[in-house]
Amino acid sequence: MKIGLIIATEEEYETLVAGFKIKASEENDIYNTFHFVVNGNDIYGARSGIGEIAATSLTQYLITKYGVELIFNYGVCGALKKTLAREDVVLVKGVVHYDFDISQIDPIEKGRYPEFEMPLIPTSLKYRELVKTIIPNMKEVVCASGDKFIASEKIQNELVNEFDADICDMESAGIVLTAIKNKVDIISLKGVSDSASDNEYNEFAKRASEVVFEVLKEIIYSL
Repeated sequence: MKIGLIIATEEEYETLVAGFKIKASEENDIYNTFHFVVNGNDIYGARSGIGEIAATSLTQYLITKYGVELIFNYGVCGALKKTLAREDVVLVKGVVHYDFDISQIDPIEKGRYPEFEMPLIPTSLKYRELVKTIIPNMKEVVCASGDKFIASEKIQNELVNEFDADICDMESAGIVLTAIKNKVDIISLKGVSDSASDNEYNEFAKRASEVVFEVLKEIIYSL
């Protein structure tokens, strides 16, 4: 199987490269994509940079150029609910693109794309179930995704109340939507670095990247 790894930030990328002891491909592509093999699975990955558009672009690139059959996004996130603590690792069961809103021209609720029945865009059930067999206590969450860093308690509460979101990030909606449109399976694994606070993020992002990487590695070696 061909697997595409999507990483957004420098901390996440450095942890991954050091953990798997890999180097960028010698092929001169625009993302300096790396390639390695685990249990017969070809893994292609790269750092997209921050934000929905950047993550969408890399997702499509790995699907089109390398023919990946599974997209695996991993990285850090902010917690929206008090039930989550720093360094918790969670499995995303679906994302809501809270910035998407066509309600002024179409009778449709905020966050919902017309091709879906609800705002929640689901990740691949069969791979979520597989992950739960590997790590039975893994908590599944809803991720609110949009192109802004959430540091406002007011906005945090709105995302919880409106979408029942547990975490937030800036890439997941673009990754998940692109994978679904290409009929490619998608897993999203997140490590909590902060309670949607810029000060906490800067202090704890590196550690959260290391914690979530260890879980990622366990899953990759079990596929």
